[in-house]
This record gives sequence, C-alpha cells and structure tokens, in this order.
Amino acid sequence: MLLGILASSAMAAVDAVRPLPEEGPTEVTVSIFVLDIDEVNTASQSFDANVYFKAAWRDPRLAHEGTSKITRSLHEVWNPRVQFVNQQKVWTTFPEVVEISPGGDVVYQQRVWGAFSQPLELRDFPFDNQFFRILLGSAGYTLQEVRLIPDINGRNGISKKFSLADWDIVTWNVEAVEFAPNDKDDSFAAFQLEIEATRRYVYFIIKVIIPLFLIVMMSWVVFWIDPKESGTQISVSITTMLTLIAYRFAVGSDLPKVSYLTRLDYFILGATLLVFTSLIEVVVTSTYAKIGNIERARAIDHWARVLFPLIFILITLETLVFRYVL
Repeated sequence: MLLGILASSAMAAVDAVRPLPEEGPTEVTVSIFVLDIDEVNTASQSFDANVYFKAAWRDPRLAHEGTSKITRSLHEVWNPRVQFVNQQKVWTTFPEVVEISPGGDVVYQQRVWGAFSQPLELRDFPFDNQFFRILLGSAGYTLQEVRLIPDINGRNGISKKFSLADWDIVTWNVEAVEFAPNDKDDSFAAFQLEIEATRRYVYFIIKVIIPLFLIVMMSWVVFWIDPKESGTQISVSITTMLTLIAYRFAVGSDLPKVSYLTRLDYFILGATLLVFTSLIEVVVTSTYAKIGNIERARAIDHWARVLFPLIFILITLETLVFRYVL
C-alpha cells in the first residue's frame, strides 16, 4: 500500500510539469461554441450564457498501448488550467475527465452555464450596439509556457437562434489573445469569442417613451385653461409633475445604473425640465391674473401653446433621432 501511495505521488509530480518544456510553449488547441444566451442584465452589466468548449494538447508521457481512448480525471494529469476569465458564477455539466488516445493526445471537453461579466458602453442606450465576450485563459502559465490556438477543425461559433427577446445578433468572431489582469502582471494566453449584438429598442419606445410623451402633453393642458382659474391650473401642473416623478421611479429598474447620462436619460431629463417649466409658467400667469393683467397672462399662454411643443420636438430630435442617425 505504501508503494502505491509513493507511485501515485510520483505520477502526480510528473503530471504537474507540462509536457516537453524544452521544446517551447505547449500548444493547446481550443474551440468554443455558445449554445444559448438567456439574458442580458444591463443594470448589473452581465449576461447568462450556455457554453461548450474543448481543449486538446499532446502529452507523450500519457501514451499507452491500448487500441482505444482511455479516460482519466482532469486533476490526475497535467492540464493547461483553462478557465473562464470573466465568469461570475457558472455550473459545469460534464464530468471533469480527459480522454487520452494511444498516441498521447489529450482532449478535455466541458459545458458550462452561468453568468459572465461584461462592461457595457451605454451612452447610446436604448439604441446601442454591444459586444459580449467570453474569455478563456490558461491560468498560471505565461505566454512562454502555454499557447492557446484556435482549432480550425473544431466547432467554433454560436447557435442560429438565442433565447434573447430584446437583442439581435449581428456577427461573431473567435481569436487567440493575450490577457493581463493589470499592468504589473505578465500576460497569459487567452482565447476569446466575441459576439456583436444590437438592442431591440421597440420595447422602450412603447413602455417608456410613448407614456412619457403623454405625461408631457398632459402638462400643456394648463395653457388652454383660463388664467383666472389659477387653482385648476396649479392643480393640473402639480399632478403632472407628481405623475412624472412616480413614473421615473417605476421605470428606474429597467434603466442602467451608470455614472453618466445615457441618451434615454437626456430625453427623460429634458421632459422633466419642460414639465417643471410649465409649472413655473402657471405661477407667472396666475400672478398676472391676480393683479388684473389678464391680457398679458393670456398672451403668455398663447405663446406657450406653440413654444413648449416646439421645444419638446427639438429635445426628442436631439436625444432620440439625430444621435441615432448619426
């Protein structure tokens, strides 16, 4: 029994060393295929994906006299320690084993599902295009020790259709890259699959923008109410302002929490300022009506009927239309 333990320890020591280090970096061919992307969480800047990948390398020390492949635990042989660099929490579905051919060719296959982090540039939200990246890296090995090479005969790519309801896939690409956690660390070999997608913005037009249009237009009703009815005017203006505030809280969970303003933020901010300005206009015309200058109050209302819709059209064109076209 003691001899068995010593033999296992010796084998583990051998397997801990990469094969043929004197010949240069160990080449590992990699293929990756995205089976599905279930959800993109814009607020947390992450996405859930179902991914299959395969890594293969040659280790002459594992050659055997059999006629078929044998399996061993992944942790019993040397392996390039391939893992997802940008994973948050993933679950594996295949056993952690490798297949070894009689000639010493080693193949490791795995399928994972879970969340992957992805920093998003959301200044054009909700009319934005994004790149979703799945990055595989050989942890603990430098570029002089391990190289990841795309398997041109492997299954690289994505499924024809994803479960995403709010994104359209534009294109995808796979390539070998270098990755360094920070400027002080050495780069290590990595393999990246990049998917370009464009957001379907119709949801935000129907659920966010059109209701906001109605709320803003509701604030213009005061321009057609006689300035003598100051109580009614102020009541309508305050009700509209409170409705807009409650609306912003309601849609807040659908909007990204970033430190800068997105295109939709600019539109909502412009609409909010316009509604608040209509409240100020009501206070001014009511004051004129109370001091007997009713004609000036009506003249201000008359110009407001034209000026406020015009300003709102300009806000809409600037924040939603022109920036999208350009």
